[in-house]
Amino acid sequence: MSYYPLITNHAPMTSISQIAFDILEKIRSAQSVDDIQNELSINRSTFGYDAFVIGYLPRSSRQVLQDCTSISGWPREWEQRYQARGFIHVDPVLRHLKGVIDPFFWHEAPAGQAEGRIVMEEARVFGLRQGFCVPFHQHDGSEACISFGGARLELSPDERAALHMIAIYAASTAKAITQCQVQVEAGARTQGHLTAREVECLKWSAAGKTAWDISVILSISRRTVEHHLTSACTKLQAVGRTHCVAEAIRRKIIS
Repeated sequence: MSYYPLITNHAPMTSISQIAFDILEKIRSAQSVDDIQNELSINRSTFGYDAFVIGYLPRSSRQVLQDCTSISGWPREWEQRYQARGFIHVDPVLRHLKGVIDPFFWHEAPAGQAEGRIVMEEARVFGLRQGFCVPFHQHDGSEACISFGGARLELSPDERAALHMIAIYAASTAKAITQCQVQVEAGARTQGHLTAREVECLKWSAAGKTAWDISVILSISRRTVEHHLTSACTKLQAVGRTHCVAEAIRRKIIS
């Protein structure tokens, strides 16, 4: 049986349930996945995590972190390292969640082969020494999770239960928002109409900014920027971002 020490540095245990419900209410009213990311970021000190990510397990060896992440609150340097090394295919935490249904701490996942130990060792270098993972097994057979990490993440039973509930709500709300957005954009796509955010991303792309740069400028996630640019390419029937920018200029969408 795992031992979860009581924490005095986090929110008082008498208030953790109320705090959790307040967070759930804010997530429920979220209008975008960025709103959900902001809410999870704001409450890092409440539970003691420093970083988080919501994503899906890859379904092929060709998929990388960028393909499988819906919300990322990882340190940017770690995200880049994780992507470059293809850690998503050897991460012991992700391998472990395939066979469990309950949340677990990272240290409960067997490191396995040397490559798995390397993932965990390098995560520590980036300040992610401990973590807590909430798995989700989808109806379509896909597997997803929210993983929280930090230099010291120790959760009492009440905190663990609260974070579990918040994770479930955040993931389901993010999925619903994304599906709704896809439906709205599908309707707009037939008209070639770009959203204000797509135009904004295209303008910065035309100025030579990368998706990383644009995410910082607009205070949104890199994946959201990628989504807007890809959607713009589809709507303008462009074969790439350079073509998309040129087409947007031709149509006088941007100048």
